[in-house]
Amino acid sequence: MKKKYLIGAVLAFAIVGNSYAQDDANLVENASFEGTKGKLKRLKQVNKALDWFSPTSLRADLFSKSAGGTDIGVPNNIYGKEEPSDGDNYAGIIAYSYRGKDPRTYISKELKEKLEKGARYCVSYKVSLADLAKYAVNNLGAHLSRKPFEVEGKKDIVLGKKETVLKISNNKIFEKRYSWETVCAEYEANGGEKFITLGNFNETTDTKFKKLRKKKDFRGSQVPMAYYYIDEVSVKILEEGEKCECGDVDDADIERVIYNKAVTSLDGFTPDQVVENSTVYFAYLKSELPQRAKDDLDALAQTMIDNPKIKLNVYGHTTADEALAARGDELHLDLASRRIKNVIAYLKSHGIDEDRFESEIMNTSDPESKEGTLVGKAKNRRVTFKKQ
Repeated sequence: MKKKYLIGAVLAFAIVGNSYAQDDANLVENASFEGTKGKLKRLKQVNKALDWFSPTSLRADLFSKSAGGTDIGVPNNIYGKEEPSDGDNYAGIIAYSYRGKDPRTYISKELKEKLEKGARYCVSYKVSLADLAKYAVNNLGAHLSRKPFEVEGKKDIVLGKKETVLKISNNKIFEKRYSWETVCAEYEANGGEKFITLGNFNETTDTKFKKLRKKKDFRGSQVPMAYYYIDEVSVKILEEGEKCECGDVDDADIERVIYNKAVTSLDGFTPDQVVENSTVYFAYLKSELPQRAKDDLDALAQTMIDNPKIKLNVYGHTTADEALAARGDELHLDLASRRIKNVIAYLKSHGIDEDRFESEIMNTSDPESKEGTLVGKAKNRRVTFKKQ
């Protein structure tokens, strides 16, 4: 039976000779693992990243573009394919293995200065599940402590239940592949914390997991573990009144935003104006027609019936977020095409011949908005029309 190492106070909420850029406000130096020493040759060399180390005898991994073509290359490596969130390198940890068969790995780092008692800090990181990981899990966490862990052997680090534990609000399972997720939370310091350690600090039996299928177009065999790439670790002090801006939104929140035009009715518009103002906007990763869209398409269909010479070019658009989701789930690969088909099918249901439509898949090209806000992204999930 594998032994566990029990330790005291914890914040468990979210992971967080080369030259590299520094953020003076970030208490984590070499936050993106860009600074390295020596040549990277194999797995289990996270200690080659300047000032990073593993607190157990089973070291975590470091991946780099400088090691391209090997098990630890970037973007292609033994566990999948991923571009760095920042720079050329990222780390990798085992956060879970089926029935605890394989020990987990962790990464640790000394902060630039001790945390101030009572001060608030925003701690964040980027995480991406490896393509060949068979499992995805919750309980990804960070531990802030005055002293570093000193663990002998290849053991899981399990933190006592009586200690202070902070997790992300929904403690979700991180299952996104082919993209990075931002995870962050606010921490009020006890004072004197100087080290940050990243990993899963819960018992295996207390960790929720999801079994995943391998992508059909991806070579290699799945590994029976939850393996995560880690990048951009950050610990920053918050000023009075300042909030910890995480900069990432759950899919459920994105789905609730569907852009609606200011136009309330197309009555009285010229045929050209009707075509121009009949843009259909969709929910995130959806191709079903919203009811408001059907009202506008009814007006467009009537215009085409009244003007039988009108023929339309129909363009299907998606967002960069949807493109990333499509890389991780084949279900979304033809999203723009399905949006076009549903729009044309609805117009045809009014008795309009199919030969009056020509379609073109635009995907992320020609966005309506370049703003990265929820509304800006919602404007780009659309089908547009142009007279031939």
